[in-house]
Amino acid sequence: MTITSKQFVADALLPNYPPAIPMRLAHWAGLAFDRNRHSDLAPAEVWDAVFKVHSGRSLEVAVIPANDLELDRPPALIGPSREALMCYLGAEFRFTSDHFVFSQTHEWLCRLDQDVTLLAGDADFIREVVACCGGLQSVMDLMVDDFDPGPSDSVGLFRYLVELTGGLRPSPDSV
Repeated sequence: MTITSKQFVADALLPNYPPAIPMRLAHWAGLAFDRNRHSDLAPAEVWDAVFKVHSGRSLEVAVIPANDLELDRPPALIGPSREALMCYLGAEFRFTSDHFVFSQTHEWLCRLDQDVTLLAGDADFIREVVACCGGLQSVMDLMVDDFDPGPSDSVGLFRYLVELTGGLRPSPDSV
């Protein structure tokens, strides 16, 4: 039986937004960016890393507006590149609505809402993406710069970023 896009997203993510952790799957990790700070809705190097890692696994990626997902419509399939994604989202002002981008093998997904670009996926996949971006500290620096938790961090945004990436760190037992 083939799982629908709607079921995949529902199984993978809660409808939570920062600072609540949205991931339902224990073996997943995530990265988050302020989509309004980036012309490509996330740092270009992160998108490029996602598609580089993805390209070794399958060809096209799926993309679907949140409204179509709720109606259980099929996603569009696009080439695995930042350019292809931005072209798709730029057509007909699609970027003005929430979207999901994901691998057809359900290894990762990206939720593009109007404030946050959340990339979540199997920890091994996200670990490869992070490695392509210069390592976890480099990616954490990007995320902290985007979310700017500030010294008091009264909302808990730094904790949110640490918890999203928790599956990428070695457990204390494995050291």
